[in-house]
Amino acid sequence: MRKLKIIFALMPLLAFAACSGGGGPEVVAEKFMKAVYTADFEGAKQYCTDETKQTIDFIAAFAAEKKDEMKKADVTIEQKSVVVAEDGNSAEVVLIVHGSLDLDKGEVVEAKEEKIQVVKVDDKWLVDYKLK
Repeated sequence: MRKLKIIFALMPLLAFAACSGGGGPEVVAEKFMKAVYTADFEGAKQYCTDETKQTIDFIAAFAAEKKDEMKKADVTIEQKSVVVAEDGNSAEVVLIVHGSLDLDKGEVVEAKEEKIQVVKVDDKWLVDYKLK
């Protein structure tokens, strides 16, 4: 009986995710990461919170010398998992980034896992990214 209640509780969330028209947390996270790893820092800002925009400015300054190399990188993003919180206002998206440039070593990284926090602000999913 409890499982049945859980399923019914999740149905509106699943319906919302199915009808979100491509703006779900996984789509936003993928677009954000693709923009960051290809040095489209201004483009990345459209997918993130105001606090994260400051982080993007910091990353852009740090990556300034490698920007041209980053733009040339053949970056692809693979979705590994998406976990939406019960309240439907936050999610954790795990992505695998292929072909990114390691800024410290100057080498292309074959695969790198990224965990992205996404929050809903004014009914819009936005990345809430913090440096590690």
